[in-house]
Amino acid sequence: MSQPFPMLTEQQQPYSWAITPNAGALKELANGIWNCAVQTNQRPLVVLSTAGPLIGVRRALEIHRPADLPNHLAFLPQVISFQDWLETAPGAWKFPKKQSDLERWLGVYSTLRKHPDLQAWFKAESETGAWGLAQAIVKACDTLSKAVSPHLQKQIHVFMQQYASNQDQQNKIGEAWGREVQTLLDATIQEAYRGMARKVVDQEANVLLTFWRYTASVSDSAFRNQFAIAAHLHALAQAQAVHQARPLIWVETADPTPIDQEIIADLLHQYAQLAPAIEVKMDWSAVGLWPEAIQGSDKSTQAVQNVHHAQIEGWRLVSAKRFEELAWTAAKTIEQHLIDGKTNLALVAQDRLVARRARALLARLGPALNIADETGWKLSTTRAAAALNSWLELIQSPKDGPSVKVLLEFLQNPFLDIEKILNREKDFCIGLIAELEDILMASKAESGWTTFYLAIERAQQYAVKTASAIPSSSLLELLQFVRERHHEWSKLKVDCNKAYKLLQANLQATGMATSLEKDSAGKQLLEVLKSFDLHRPDHQLTVMRLNEWLSLIKTVVEGASYQEEGGDARANLSILPLSSTRLREFDAIVLVGCDEQQLPAYSEPPLFFSDALNQLLKTSTIEMQFVQQARDLSQLLVSCSQVDLLWQSKSKNGEPLRPSAWIQRLQSKVDWHALSPQIQKRVFEPNPIDMAVAHFEEDLPMPLSMSPSAYKALRDCPYRYYVRSLLGLRKIKSVDEGFDASLAGQTLHQVLKSFYHSLKTEEHKNPNLKTQDEERREWMEARLNMESEQEFAPLIEGDARVMGALRDWQKQIPSFIDWQLQREQAGWQYFDGELKVGFDLPFADIDGNFKTIRIEGFADRFDIHIDDSTIASVIDYKNQRFERVKQRAEHLLDDPQLLIYARAANESQENHKLLGRQVKQAEWVALKADLSKETQKAARSQEVQEMPEMMMQFSAQITEDVEGLWSKKPMQAFAPEGVCQYCEARGICRKGFW
Repeated sequence: MSQPFPMLTEQQQPYSWAITPNAGALKELANGIWNCAVQTNQRPLVVLSTAGPLIGVRRALEIHRPADLPNHLAFLPQVISFQDWLETAPGAWKFPKKQSDLERWLGVYSTLRKHPDLQAWFKAESETGAWGLAQAIVKACDTLSKAVSPHLQKQIHVFMQQYASNQDQQNKIGEAWGREVQTLLDATIQEAYRGMARKVVDQEANVLLTFWRYTASVSDSAFRNQFAIAAHLHALAQAQAVHQARPLIWVETADPTPIDQEIIADLLHQYAQLAPAIEVKMDWSAVGLWPEAIQGSDKSTQAVQNVHHAQIEGWRLVSAKRFEELAWTAAKTIEQHLIDGKTNLALVAQDRLVARRARALLARLGPALNIADETGWKLSTTRAAAALNSWLELIQSPKDGPSVKVLLEFLQNPFLDIEKILNREKDFCIGLIAELEDILMASKAESGWTTFYLAIERAQQYAVKTASAIPSSSLLELLQFVRERHHEWSKLKVDCNKAYKLLQANLQATGMATSLEKDSAGKQLLEVLKSFDLHRPDHQLTVMRLNEWLSLIKTVVEGASYQEEGGDARANLSILPLSSTRLREFDAIVLVGCDEQQLPAYSEPPLFFSDALNQLLKTSTIEMQFVQQARDLSQLLVSCSQVDLLWQSKSKNGEPLRPSAWIQRLQSKVDWHALSPQIQKRVFEPNPIDMAVAHFEEDLPMPLSMSPSAYKALRDCPYRYYVRSLLGLRKIKSVDEGFDASLAGQTLHQVLKSFYHSLKTEEHKNPNLKTQDEERREWMEARLNMESEQEFAPLIEGDARVMGALRDWQKQIPSFIDWQLQREQAGWQYFDGELKVGFDLPFADIDGNFKTIRIEGFADRFDIHIDDSTIASVIDYKNQRFERVKQRAEHLLDDPQLLIYARAANESQENHKLLGRQVKQAEWVALKADLSKETQKAARSQEVQEMPEMMMQFSAQITEDVEGLWSKKPMQAFAPEGVCQYCEARGICRKGFW
C-alpha cells in the first residue's frame, strides 16, 4: 500500500517511500515531491529510472502545485531521466571522449584484424562483413564492463577528488583520469577475467572474455557513467559547503537488474551523506493482478482480491479471426473512443504488424488526429532510406554494369534531380525516365552498360526507319553520368574516409542531398550519414571491401529510428510498447496482440549469453522480464478506466490461438468473455461480373494506321486491341534477373541482313562462289560465324550471359546454310531485308463515307526467282522452334503478317524495287531447328499453302474488321486461353471472374 511521504531529518541514509502505481500514482508522486521541496526549502532533483513518464510527472507537478509556495520554490522541480542526468554531468567535456556505436563497431573490426587468435574464431563472419556480429560483441562487452564497473566506483571518486583539488592538473584532468583509471581497469579486468573464466566453461564465452579484455576502455559507457556519478557527487559536495545542496528523489519506474540496483544503492548512499536522498519504489501489493507481480508470502490471495476490486466493467476482450479483421476492429474501437469525446488515447503494439495496419487505417481521419509512433519506427522503412539504398545497390553492381531493375529503381527514386544532372529545364526532363524504361523493356536489355547503350541506339535507328519520334539524346548522357560514378566506386580502394567523401559527393552531384534536406525522414537520414565522418585517424583509414562498407551503412540505417513531426490536433493517439505505459495517463487504451504467442514477449538473450550466465552477471533474465511485464499489464488495467484487449484467434496456418495465459487466469476468477468484432457490415445484392465490353467514347480518335502486330491483337481479342492500341494502356512490366533472348533475336536479324549483303558483294569479287558449291558453303559458314561474333560482341561485353545465345546460334549455322543452299537450288535468290512496306486499305465508315487506313510494317526478307522474272517471295524469321512456326500456319488469318507484307509488295504504287514481280510465295523460317535429327531432315521453313485463296480471304477479312472498328461497335473481351494467358489487359477485363 502507499505510504505517506517521510519526514526528512539529519540522517545520512537514503529514505524509502512507496507509492501505488494506480490511477492516482502521478498525483501522489507530485504531492510527495512538493512535500520534499517544502521540508528542505530547496528545489528537488527528481531522477526517473526510465524516460517514459517524464512529461506526465511534469504535468502532474504543474497541476498539483501548492498555492502558498515561497518565491524561490515556485519553479517546477527538475525532472530528468537517469541517462540524461548522467549526460549532463558537470565537466563532462573532461571525461574520456565517448565513442559512437559506429566507432565501436569499427574498433571490433580492427581488433579482429590485429589479433590472430580472435580472427581465427570470427574469420568467417568478418570476411562476409557481418556487422550484426560486431553489434552483438559490443553489446556483450558492455554487459561485462557493467558487471565490473561497481569495483571502480570508489577509486574513480578518489581520483576525481585528488585531481579536482590539484590546480596544476585542472587542464589535464581528462588525460590524468585516463591513465589512472586505465591502469585500474586493466587490473580489474585481469581479476574479473580469471573469476569469470572459472565460472564459464563455454568456449564461445571464453573467446568473448578475451575479446572484452582487448577492447574494454575508459570510453565505454559503463565507465563514463561512473565518471558522471562521481562528477555529480563532487559538485554536490561543493554545493553543500555553501548550503545549496538539493535533495534527490529517485523514482524507480521499472524493476532494476541486480547490477543496476547495486550501482543505484551506492549512489543514493553517497548522496545521502551530503543531502537528503529519497528512493521511491512501486508498491504492487494492491495493484498486481497475478501472484508473480506481487512480493510477499500471501501473494496469491492478494492477487485474487485485487482482481475483484478492479474496475472490470471497463475491460473489454475482443477476438478477431483474421489479421485484417483485427486491424479494422482496433481502428474502429479507437474511432468510437474519439466519437465519445476521448482525446488522449493509446494503442499498445504487442503485435506491431496489426498496430501498423491500424495506424494506416486511422490516417484516413486526417490531421484532426495526431498519431505518435513510439514503437521505434525504423528509418530504413521510409522512402528516403529506399532512395539511398537504390544508389548503394547500384554502386555495388558488377564492373560491367547493374541490372536494369537496379538502374531503374535508382533513376525512378523521387529524390533524384534529373534537371541538375543534365543541366536542363524541368519540362525537358518530364517523361525522360519513362522513355528509357520503355526502351529497355522493349529490347529486353537485362544488364550491363553496353547493353543499355545498344538498346538506346537501336531504338533511335528504328525511329529513323519508321519516321517516328526519335528517343532523346539525353538518355545516353544520363547513362554516362551514372556509369562514371559507378566506375569511381569500382576502382576505389575503400577506406572509411574515402568512401564517406565519395558518397557525399555522389549525393551532391545527383541532387539527392538537396532533396533529402527538404524531407523530414531525409533530414534524419543525412544526420545518420554524418556519423560516418569519423575523426580518429585509425578509424578513417580502416580498409575494407566495398560490400562490407555498404553493409555497414545499411546496418546503421536499419538501427536508426524515425522521429515523426507532431502537430496540433483535436486528439492524440500514442502507439507504444507495453513498457512505455508506466506512470502515464490515457483516456482509453487499445492493446493488440493479446494471444498466447505474443503476451508476454521476451527479448532473446544477447549473443554468447545464456539466461544462467545473465544471472551470474546480475543482468536481465527471462524471469525478471516475465515479472516486469506482469506488473506493467497490471498497472495498465488498474490505472485506466477503458481498456480493450484484442487478439487474433486464428494463426496464419489456420490453427486456433487462445488469449494470453494471464487473460485466461483472469477469466477463471471473474465472469469475463471474449466478444466478436462489432464491425458494421454492408449489405448488398450480388452482381455477377459480366464479360468486359468496350463502348467507344465519341471523342476517342480512330486509328489512321495499323501495324501487323496491332491487327493480330484485334483478331485475338477486340477488347485487348482497344486497351492497348486505342487507349495506350500498358502494364508495368516486371524485370527478371535472367537473360532474355529478345535482344539476341533482334541481333540475329541484323546478322543475317549483313551476311546476305556481304554475300552479294563477294559474288562479284569471286565468281567461283557461284560455281563451286563446296567453296561457297565454306565461305558462307565462315562469314556467318564472323558476322555473328562481330554483332554479338557488344552484347556480350554488356552481359556475358549472351554468350550462351551466340553459341546456340553458331550450332545452328551449318544447318541454316544447308537450308539456304537448298533454297538457291530451287531457284530463289536473296533480294533485300528489313524493308518497310505497306498499303492503303480503302473502306467505308458507318456513314458510308470512303476512307483509307495505312497498314504497314517491316518485312524481314524478300527473295526473287532467277528463272521467272515475274515472281518473288517474302520470308519472316522466327527465333523459335519449328513446332511453334507450324502452329502459326494453322491460324494464318488470325496472324496474317506474311499476307500483309505480300499485299504491300504487290501494290503497284509501292516503291519497293520489286517492279514487275508479284509475291506469290511466303514462308516462315525457324532459327532454332531441331539439331537432334539428321541435318537433311531438320525442318526449318513452313510455307503458306494456297496463297492466292488466302490473300483473297485476308483482303475481305481485314476490310470487314476495319469497317467494324470504325463503326465503333462494342468490342467484347473474348479470346482463347492461349491468348489470355499472357494478355496485358486481363487485369482489366477480369476474365476468370465471369
